[in-house]
Amino acid sequence: MDEDHDYQRSVVGRLIAQARSLTMPVILTIALLVVWEAAVAVLDVSVVTLPPPTTVAAAIFEHRDLLMQHSVPTTVEGLMGFGLAVVVGMGLGILLALSKFFRVAIYPLIVAFQVVPKVALAPLFIVWFGLGMTSRVLLAFVIAFFPMVVNTFAGIQGTDPMMLRMARSFSATRWTVFRKIEFPNALPYIFSGLKIGVTFAIIGIIVAEFVTAQRGLGYLIVFAEGNIDTPLLMAALVVLSVIGLLLYGAIVVLEKVIIRWDVGQKL
Repeated sequence: MDEDHDYQRSVVGRLIAQARSLTMPVILTIALLVVWEAAVAVLDVSVVTLPPPTTVAAAIFEHRDLLMQHSVPTTVEGLMGFGLAVVVGMGLGILLALSKFFRVAIYPLIVAFQVVPKVALAPLFIVWFGLGMTSRVLLAFVIAFFPMVVNTFAGIQGTDPMMLRMARSFSATRWTVFRKIEFPNALPYIFSGLKIGVTFAIIGIIVAEFVTAQRGLGYLIVFAEGNIDTPLLMAALVVLSVIGLLLYGAIVVLEKVIIRWDVGQKL
């Protein structure tokens, strides 16, 4: 019971420390907003060119229902593409690390595919999968896929060779070595891939919504641009940034909990 209590206090303490680390970014953001507001007023910049933060905030409040309505499909489809990237990317990263054949035969193909501009794939996906959700989710997947592969592969490959030799000297099976040593060692790398991947997935959905969607924040941005409604456009960008920050923060919290739990299990 004491160990569980200490563990819970440790997790809470880490979360509080993380919250405190956000103080400076918040202060800096407020300062930038004040400078932005003052500069627009002093220079008499048109609202169409650059609306002040107060106007953007008013647009968020005025169009809150519309923004919420379009945030849901963007978030859901982004998470679907991200989830697919996690499953496929981690699986392929593990295969690359554990199999020389996959490493030699497939890894160069993955790298070659990565250099293809993903925006150029959007029209191709429309031809293949139509204008529906499938093409958008797959575009988010291909953008978020590469960080998961590379980070998983690097994490497993970075395992201390001394630990591997020691495990083999005790006749540990290949599965045991992977489960007890290699995969736990790869967790920090995997979570780095998750942080990158979740933001890439949202970017992928927005790019796809520019081309194919009739709903979503990407569609709303294009709609606002067509109507020269810059406050609504920037309101959509702010909401999109908040969604990205929340998803990134959720992974940070999950990382702290899981890696702390994994270390506790080892001890």
